[in-house]
Amino acid sequence: MSVATVTDRARTWARGHDYLLRYGVVGGFNTLLDLGLFTLFSVGLHITPLLANVMSTSIVLCVSYVLNRIVVFRSSKPVRSTVVHFVTITLFSGLIVQSGVIWVVIHVGTLAAPHLSHAVLAPLAKVCAMGAGMISNYLGYRWIFHRR
Repeated sequence: MSVATVTDRARTWARGHDYLLRYGVVGGFNTLLDLGLFTLFSVGLHITPLLANVMSTSIVLCVSYVLNRIVVFRSSKPVRSTVVHFVTITLFSGLIVQSGVIWVVIHVGTLAAPHLSHAVLAPLAKVCAMGAGMISNYLGYRWIFHRR
């Protein structure tokens, strides 16, 4: 197989999957925003980590919906047909999955490494939680916005 053939196949694949790159960029922005808000609330304002997670997730949910709809999937579906599903998937991932991971990481981290401060442990728990939520979000969002 020639280099030209491989290059052509790579370009064809990239054109068909360019939403993955857009998802990565938008997801990166949303992740930084979520982590920043969570850290501000949890560490800066001394709000409990689970409540800080609810607050940051709720704010980022709104930003994420708009960016995923317009930038990532370029959806033309009516808002009312996508928003309920989006909110359901995001809340499940952000509030159930992420809160569970945060709780586990903080409790295990406190036992395994009692010398870690809250200022380190809480954001670390959020990062672990966002990793778990990222996969479920992508699968759910693709189902909502993807053209069939």
